[in-house]
Amino acid sequence: MSSEDLFKEARILMMGTLHRSKSSTKRTALATFTLGVGMSVAIAQVAEEDATAAAKSEKPIEQMTVYGEQGKTTTATKLDLTIFETPQTVTAISRAQMDDFALNTISDVLDYTPGVTVEEVETDRIYYTARGFDIVNFQYDGVGVPFIYGLNKGQQDTAVFEKIEVVKGAAGLITGLANPSATINYLRKRPTDDLQMGARISANEWNGVRLDGDISGPVTEGVSARLVIARDQSESYLDRHEDEMDLMYGVVEVELTEASKLTVGHSYNKSANTGVLWGALPLTYSDGSRTDYDVSTSNAPDWTFADTVLNQTFVELAQQLSDRWTLNAQFMRNTADFESELFYVYENPDPVTEIGLKGYASAYDSDEKQNLYDLFVSGSFEFAGREHQLVVGYSYADIETTEASYYDYVNGYPVLGSDWAQGNTPRPSFTDHDPATQSTDIEQTHKSLYFSSRLSLTDRLSALIGARRAELTQEGVSYGGSADTDSEKTVPYYGLTYLLAEDFTLYGSYSEVFKQQTWVNDQFQPLGATEGDNTEVGFKKTFNNERATLGLAYFQSNNENFGEFVARDTTTGTAFYAPRDFESEGFELEFSGEVTEGLNIGAGYTQVDIENDSGQDVRHFVPKKLLKASASYRLPSLPAMRVGGVIKWQDDITTEDGLVEQEAYTLVDVAVHYDLTPTLGLSLNVDNVTDEKYFSSLYWDQAFYGAPRNVKVAISWKY
Repeated sequence: MSSEDLFKEARILMMGTLHRSKSSTKRTALATFTLGVGMSVAIAQVAEEDATAAAKSEKPIEQMTVYGEQGKTTTATKLDLTIFETPQTVTAISRAQMDDFALNTISDVLDYTPGVTVEEVETDRIYYTARGFDIVNFQYDGVGVPFIYGLNKGQQDTAVFEKIEVVKGAAGLITGLANPSATINYLRKRPTDDLQMGARISANEWNGVRLDGDISGPVTEGVSARLVIARDQSESYLDRHEDEMDLMYGVVEVELTEASKLTVGHSYNKSANTGVLWGALPLTYSDGSRTDYDVSTSNAPDWTFADTVLNQTFVELAQQLSDRWTLNAQFMRNTADFESELFYVYENPDPVTEIGLKGYASAYDSDEKQNLYDLFVSGSFEFAGREHQLVVGYSYADIETTEASYYDYVNGYPVLGSDWAQGNTPRPSFTDHDPATQSTDIEQTHKSLYFSSRLSLTDRLSALIGARRAELTQEGVSYGGSADTDSEKTVPYYGLTYLLAEDFTLYGSYSEVFKQQTWVNDQFQPLGATEGDNTEVGFKKTFNNERATLGLAYFQSNNENFGEFVARDTTTGTAFYAPRDFESEGFELEFSGEVTEGLNIGAGYTQVDIENDSGQDVRHFVPKKLLKASASYRLPSLPAMRVGGVIKWQDDITTEDGLVEQEAYTLVDVAVHYDLTPTLGLSLNVDNVTDEKYFSSLYWDQAFYGAPRNVKVAISWKY
């Protein structure tokens, strides 16, 4: 078969079997697919050569698949520890897991991660929670990037990452500025010692096409580089909603001397989406009965859009001071530009006529700039005949955030008709309107001095101690009110590990965190900082020569002065928050790694209860019981084939007022991979196999439905 014939067969497989009965494929999707033609032809030609070579050599197919990445992690403490040695629950999602289950966005990964919930309240603004609280701190290679507003805007592509680690609880050593929920550390891909190349083209049944490529290796003596690109364009199961994402990432490593290495990199991620939701669907009719719309229902007109552009530049210098000590200097500059035109629908419609809804439109823009510096020394020393570890460092960040909302005050707020779900509301004019009190302009300065140490007290007992002295200054205005506030706090960290056997350890840890908030109350005044702490005790056991880890943890977390959404100002659209004190308590059971040759499992069960300071159950949108499990198995009788699946189950949740309930549900995904040659493979992913109908979140008093059953196919090539 010629390369052209192979490409035609791949195209028929991808688009022909998936194509829904829509009138036409969007020109943008066709343009994206065309971009992949050249790469696909090249893949096909290489495939023929590989097939010929494989037939001659009869060399068996070999592919390493690792779940959990059981190696070293510095995410929780900056110390050089394994997950087994870290006295907190650490979940690692490997590149293999992201590839197996087509986890192409950050939300995909976190929805897959045990103990984490993805609260997709809107299509392009998303909250994440763990242990009952919002996740507000994210890191890139250990450098903290706090969410100013506690939510993620747009979508971020995962093609740039080699691994993603999630530290549950309060990670006070690595960032004092967070909630006692979790810290997410994104570990970027780095240049490799030898030449490696890869490409993949995939398609889904919503006329979506994705193309990504990765090339890495030495450039010249002492210099290596890596380039990653991705383009993803698709329609959606939601009416009028379309997604488009572009990614480019480049990194260069230079061996300055035998003892020093300089790394410079930059990533560009653009998410441009249309037909986006601001808020979501009404959950009850005017008589109090439940609504029950089609899964595809959306109230967003096709003129609505949300564009997010993320740029990250980073510079790292690692200097070996001796055989025990290393000096690390890191700088990262992040810019995030968000531009949108949105339409919000509220009130409750009549159960018969669907009349009664109101709406208003807003043009909302935000701009954030972060300059982050981190300088630390790490190494080991001997004392009392034993070896110990120590990290001492200083971090500094300046962050500027501006945002503005524009409204059409001339035409007012429209009363919608019975056809509101058709998205017929015309686009208003936002051009000449002064945002006035609908603006935010905030500057923050973060300063932190920290240390952490692992002391080997006996052959079996180790103590982890540390502290971070954090100072935060905030100046500016938030929606017309003063945002000026200062905070400073020393957050401690204590941990103990006791090795009962070489493969079994007991542990306990305590840590504190705090975080400044820019939310305002109903008087347009800032809430100030929220403070939290986390206590955790548990055990960890390794299996299969440390290729898999089982962990059980009991935790108790507190969060004080935490801003919780209570209402939205009907004139300005400003969200009002009220301070609350919460306590969460529960346990987590996790297993991750290779059980036997060819069989990998990643699974976790979380149970949590959340109460306020009056002892009442709160945050009912967070499931009290959450199970996530995945597996991948390479068939011994057919080593070219690997089959896998994901099961996600949660118990019932309700809106905070208890009026709407989402009953417990289970989602099942399956994945099949077949290696045509040692370098060429086909993949089939089916998500939500049982076509479960469910709300994507009840974080607010509005919601929309999660994706129905859908299919993706892909062809990939690796060298």
